[in-house]
Amino acid sequence: MVKVSVPGKVHLIGEHAVVYGEPAILSAVGLRTFVEAERSGRVIIKDRKRGFSEEHSVEEALDFARRASELWKEGKEKGDFSAVREHIRGDRFKLAAAGTALRMLGVDGGVSLQIDGDIPPGAGLGSSASLALAIAKGISEAYGVDSPVEEINRIGFEVEKLSHGTPSGGDNTACAYGGLIWFQKGNPNVIKPLREEVPYRLENFVLVYTGRPKKTTLELVSHVRNLDEEFRNRRIKAIGNATREMLEALKRRDFPRVKELINLAWDNLSELGLSTPAADMLIGRIREIGGAAKLCGACGGGIMLCYHEDREKLRKVIEEAGFRPMEVELGVEGVRIEEV
Repeated sequence: MVKVSVPGKVHLIGEHAVVYGEPAILSAVGLRTFVEAERSGRVIIKDRKRGFSEEHSVEEALDFARRASELWKEGKEKGDFSAVREHIRGDRFKLAAAGTALRMLGVDGGVSLQIDGDIPPGAGLGSSASLALAIAKGISEAYGVDSPVEEINRIGFEVEKLSHGTPSGGDNTACAYGGLIWFQKGNPNVIKPLREEVPYRLENFVLVYTGRPKKTTLELVSHVRNLDEEFRNRRIKAIGNATREMLEALKRRDFPRVKELINLAWDNLSELGLSTPAADMLIGRIREIGGAAKLCGACGGGIMLCYHEDREKLRKVIEEAGFRPMEVELGVEGVRIEEV
């Protein structure tokens, strides 16, 4: 048996704009998905936290993943991914991930997977990407397949497409590589670790879970895509420009400007219709004390990234608003093998 883990991720800046070719800066975050994997004659999937367990033949798993891929292709042609989303809804996502990984790794056999972790789903922390990568890495290690992080990331992206339609690829990339990542969608994608540009640990950032979004990532991305093009693109461009300036601000450790850029990005995301009443209230209170905050990922709820030079002052405001601050490390290690 082998054990692997993959972190979640958080957008420092650039969400939604990244779908349209603008850059994003993402950080791996110290919440992780754990998968224990061992060879088996069947595909067995158990999720300890959810109390979920199912078992399939290898052929059933491969067929399920193959059908999911076909539905995705049909959805891309139609501009409607609802059929594939329904096919892999809920815990069936895990079967799609396992079947896809078995096929792409060329594994001739089954696997037993034990899943655990502490990343809340639907929170903008890349839970689905982290899970897909952990399943792929677990199968790879169980069968001794030499798969560099680039290959594991490629598998993770294929699974993410099943879940999110036309994702940017940023979530799986940040989770796979770890640290801080400059990501820009293209042909090929630009994936640049920022260890040299930002060699220090980011401090005084706090995460807050504002509640599970009412819409899926795919629905939120579709909402933005369906807005008036000129209205949308003006705000997408503003977020992209803020992202470029954010890198320069981080290089020179100019955190007053970092705060301004986080707030600027959020103003544009909010104008795109991605806020919630709870987010509006909490962000308003944090700004009143001179801090910065924004929802992360697809927005519409989920995780909020908050910053203030005085972390205790920030914690107090968050708690007084009725939320629980989550102090987690940013820029953590990506895909890794754990001791059993």
